[in-house]
Amino acid sequence: MSDLPILLIEDSRNGPGPAARALEQLRGRPYSVVRAGTLAEGIEQASQSKFAAAILDMTLRDGMGLPAFLRFQGKAGTVPIVVLIDRAYEDLGVEATRRGALDYLIKDEIGGALLDKVLRLALERTHTVLALRASEARYRTMFESTAAGVYQATCDDRILTINPAFCTLLGYSSEDEVLKLDFGTQICANFEDHYAFRRELETSGEIRGREMTLRNRNGDRLVVTHSARLVRDSRGTPLYFEGTIADVTASHKQAKQWSYEASHDSLTGLLNRREMERRMQAALENAVIDRSTFAVVMIDLDGFKAINDRFGHSAGDDFLRHVASSLRESVRAGDLIARFGGDEFLVLLERTSEEAALRVARSMLKTITSNEFLWTGQSLAAKASLGVGMGSASDASWVSILERADVACYEAKSSGGNCARHFSGNDAAAKRAAAAGHK
Repeated sequence: MSDLPILLIEDSRNGPGPAARALEQLRGRPYSVVRAGTLAEGIEQASQSKFAAAILDMTLRDGMGLPAFLRFQGKAGTVPIVVLIDRAYEDLGVEATRRGALDYLIKDEIGGALLDKVLRLALERTHTVLALRASEARYRTMFESTAAGVYQATCDDRILTINPAFCTLLGYSSEDEVLKLDFGTQICANFEDHYAFRRELETSGEIRGREMTLRNRNGDRLVVTHSARLVRDSRGTPLYFEGTIADVTASHKQAKQWSYEASHDSLTGLLNRREMERRMQAALENAVIDRSTFAVVMIDLDGFKAINDRFGHSAGDDFLRHVASSLRESVRAGDLIARFGGDEFLVLLERTSEEAALRVARSMLKTITSNEFLWTGQSLAAKASLGVGMGSASDASWVSILERADVACYEAKSSGGNCARHFSGNDAAAKRAAAAGHK
């Protein structure tokens, strides 16, 4: 009978290791030993030749512990693997056998007779190992064919194994390219988010369906749902983590688009009435918290109906877009603009004084009137009446603040238009008129 090839992966820089010395005692037994001094050499040997069994030291200089075993196991095919461990880390041997190793040996207990017994057991159980590997092959088929990206990574973010979908999702052509990457700094778009995810995973042990942003090969961002679990040894020490990612970028963009459409005016791209009402309520709540004041500016275009009637709705729509653009030019960073009605706009100025709000209102009016609007070669003047209403923590509702701006706007229009006014508190008659039919 020909000798049975045994792959020994053991660090021999300081002379033969315990497994090598035990094999020396087995001369005459039908074993042919191929030696490798590093995990990389062992993986290369396993990928190039067939072996009856493999002996793997789990304390190699280029791979240690269970991650080293998992990396080798992924390349060893159906070869039965016996792992070598130090007595202090016997739980690693137990975990390795749970993950598919045939057996484990404690280094300072290895002798020729014991190793011979284990190797014979390995050969006798080859058919069992083959059946196990067949089962694993079925799992591997599922692993490789699933549409979700599946991975395993060490606790220091080195990737151990991935399925083809993981490569495809990130835009890489081969597994080797991805295995060189750091999960936290090169795959996750935001390391702080990844760090928080890992901290929570260490605490809870499992996270399901968390939305995260990854970076693909081209640097583009992908939104994914990320589920993961932390694998621990029998003493509770973290070994590695594994998880799945599913690309939801398209649905995320669609949801953002729906959210945008629900809160914005389709003609001008400004906030719509419903969203501005929500923002005014939020401004009032902020004023209660920080005791600040804020302003609402009502803008009613003068002469818009004449433009619409004379030149048609297309001209009117373009005119409204022109005014919206002018307003964007004149407000401060953080100020909010909404199209509040047909030819009415509303601007919300948070944490401002009445004097500052009037300055902004006059700036808006100046920009509106000075920006030329051309339609079929004709220059059409844009004019507007603006009303400023102030709000504070003492207001019960944003509605009262809006009414002040409306009354002030009515006063501006009653004064001939194309000017800005603020609510003074002495406009009872104007308020009744505004309530009776202004707008």
